[in-house]
Amino acid sequence: MTERLKFICSLIDKTESFIDVGCDHGFVTEFVYKNGLADKITACDISLPSLNKARKTVGAGKAEFICADGAVAAKEYKTVLICGMGGMEIIRIMCGCSPEKFILSPQKDVSEVREALLKRDYRIVTDRVIRDGKKYYDVIKAESGGGKAQLLGANPLMIKFGMFLNEHNPDLEAKLNNSLAAVSGYKSTQENILKAEDLKEAILWQQRLKKL
Repeated sequence: MTERLKFICSLIDKTESFIDVGCDHGFVTEFVYKNGLADKITACDISLPSLNKARKTVGAGKAEFICADGAVAAKEYKTVLICGMGGMEIIRIMCGCSPEKFILSPQKDVSEVREALLKRDYRIVTDRVIRDGKKYYDVIKAESGGGKAQLLGANPLMIKFGMFLNEHNPDLEAKLNNSLAAVSGYKSTQENILKAEDLKEAILWQQRLKKL
């Protein structure tokens, strides 16, 4: 299991019902079953070949396997996991359900996912960058209630780069530095200058915390 999936698994609490939307190989679904973390366990993927990979990993009779759009399938579940998709697709699926807890790992548009959670009054309790091989992944856990208040108290940089930007995370700092190096190589437009300024400020937050 990859470092990202290990971290995701560590965030799953015991729950009445759990669905893994975009389950792919089904490693997280298998973890939930083996550790008895849910009474009802479902693996869902819009791709039948991917769902069959999960079925092979988990084994028949250990979970329910649904080939469907997650926006429809995730209704009525207490814990909803959505990983490996773009942020806007995750938001679309999120809008179709209202679980007690979301665990999300968007591939892009992460700030939009944070804002969507908070506006729906989901409080972000975990927001961490995890390095897995040469890539960096954002992993977010949110619980129903308190999100709107959290949004009111959030610095805009937290929405952009992580709600816990005020806590040092070596993987986050490395990702920010890589992003700054990339933006610095772009054409010097006003938009890119502002992006670089935000990244520099976020890096300073992380560097100051590292010295404490």
